Amino acid sequence: MKTRSIRTILAAGVLAGAALLLPAAPATAANPPYADCPGWALCLYQHGGGTGSKAVITPASGNVNLYSVHFLNGDLANNQVSSWLNNSTCQVKFIDDPAHYSDLDFTPSNQYGARGDWAGAYANDKLTTVQFYCP
Repeated sequence: MKTRSIRTILAAGVLAGAALLLPAAPATAANPPYADCPGWALCLYQHGGGTGSKAVITPASGNVNLYSVHFLNGDLANNQVSSWLNNSTCQVKFIDDPAHYSDLDFTPSNQYGARGDWAGAYANDKLTTVQFYCP
């Protein structure tokens, strides 16, 4: 009986030691594309296909300059957006340079879930301003 409990203790110790030597599995898997965008927001993604870090913007009528908007990873969103998801009821214009008013994209009002992906396209990493028209 005594031998069996010593073997059990030794086996548990070996397993615990092995667990310390093996790298831990990641705590969470990567987010799926266009993940976790609130139902009232416009989400801008750093990479194509709704991947990478995101910036969440609360729609309000008017312009939002991306010089003051950051992705969740801390990077400035200006000229760094590759895709977007509009979960608001607002119409949105995506503008490259408000001084010269170069439209990059557009989504009409009440198009909940509308998406855009600019990876590999002219508009990739050019967005400086979003313009909202909310009903």
